[in-house]
Amino acid sequence: MTKADRFSNGSQITRFPERLKEAIGNTSVRKFAQKCGHSESGLRKYLAGKTYPPLDKVIDIAKAADVSVEWLIGIYNDSFIEERPGEYRTSLNDEFTLIPRYRFEEAVENDTVNHAPSASCRCLAFRRNWLTWRGFSEKDLVIVWAKGDSMEPTINNNDTLVVNIARTRPIDGNLYVFRHGEELFIKRYQTLMGDWRLISDNKIYPPLDIPKQEQHQFEVVGQVVHIAKDIGD
Repeated sequence: MTKADRFSNGSQITRFPERLKEAIGNTSVRKFAQKCGHSESGLRKYLAGKTYPPLDKVIDIAKAADVSVEWLIGIYNDSFIEERPGEYRTSLNDEFTLIPRYRFEEAVENDTVNHAPSASCRCLAFRRNWLTWRGFSEKDLVIVWAKGDSMEPTINNNDTLVVNIARTRPIDGNLYVFRHGEELFIKRYQTLMGDWRLISDNKIYPPLDIPKQEQHQFEVVGQVVHIAKDIGD
């Protein structure tokens, strides 16, 4: 995708770093990056005009700054969302759906991974045609940030994972989020004559075998169906 494909015309591209700087205001770049859930180095590249964010990250930035997406990318001069024409918002809603996301710690503390999210949670945008192609229903999807190194190289710390919480009957070879007490973890599932074998892709961690009589202590929260990674600084 070229830079021009990110926004609708070249003037909006050159305007974006200026709008981003204005949106950040007096807040430090580091604090603003934490607020919108992005890396500080990535945000600095946006500010310098070295690279431009995809729509889901633009939405995160706009929400963190309390401005409209249209103003941030240079379509409108007024930043207030309430004054935007409804048809533009409708076109975005028709093409994209917002999937709620959580950190593992938040999911455990608030018991939200397999329950309806609050309206104030952070979200990521996904194209509706991708959901249709994969056969997913948006109500069955949540997003979590991975924690730890036990699933490397498949999943790295802080990777973004889409979890289908409707898929709670594990199938050999797939990745699942499991809950045991207050702990959430991701493992590759294998069945062994009725027993479960939970496998870490990082070979320094031994597999965990769960006898049939102990499986009731574990909840299958859902299947990991998509992994998104940051590459570079």
